[in-house]
Amino acid sequence: MKRIILLVLVINATILQAQNFEVIQKADSIPRIKYKGLTYINPKTDIEDYYFTSKIKIVSNDFNDILKILQKTSINHSANAFKLIKSSKVNNQTVVILDLFSAKSELIRANNKLNEKNTIYIFGNDKKTQKFKINRKRIDLKPNEIFKYVITKDSPIKINKGGITGESRYHKWQENQPLIFYIFGSGNLTPTSSNGYSDLSLSRNTGKIYEMDTDFAKLLMDLKK
Repeated sequence: MKRIILLVLVINATILQAQNFEVIQKADSIPRIKYKGLTYINPKTDIEDYYFTSKIKIVSNDFNDILKILQKTSINHSANAFKLIKSSKVNNQTVVILDLFSAKSELIRANNKLNEKNTIYIFGNDKKTQKFKINRKRIDLKPNEIFKYVITKDSPIKINKGGITGESRYHKWQENQPLIFYIFGSGNLTPTSSNGYSDLSLSRNTGKIYEMDTDFAKLLMDLKK
């Protein structure tokens, strides 16, 4: 009986995943890639020299699920870059259509140079206002709000969450410093590592500050627009 129940659960999970995921288009041949990882393609990037591998559709109300399907499909389709084509809300579900590509390392580097520099984004969670301080100034981060801070040459920054018993992060201006994305604990998304790719999970520590993977954070930012 246990084996039958387990089989039913596996079948149901497979059906659910099939309903939430669709390969709209796939290239006839897929190249092997040397540059690993998964890069968000900047809207300003010219993708003429990128090798298209597939177009996919993901439907979910959980950003974690979207990332997991995106990661798994990218590995299966030998892709190391993705471009958001369209996103929408249907019956409280997020529908995303993405193009996956294989790209050489020099193309990835050129793409990443187009990102903002010396800029910090902090994501609010989806339930309640979160309080933190920047250089002792209190900030109230509302649900689903995205807070932006530009680091200037003459103004180092201290971010504190949770006071003395919490956590602080320090930053100062640096030449060509990459984008930085943060999220807080207490039911929010936090980064972990999985098979060499960044993943996200839930945390309940209210005083923690977590740094998100830049490429996935930019996708999340697009979905919140």
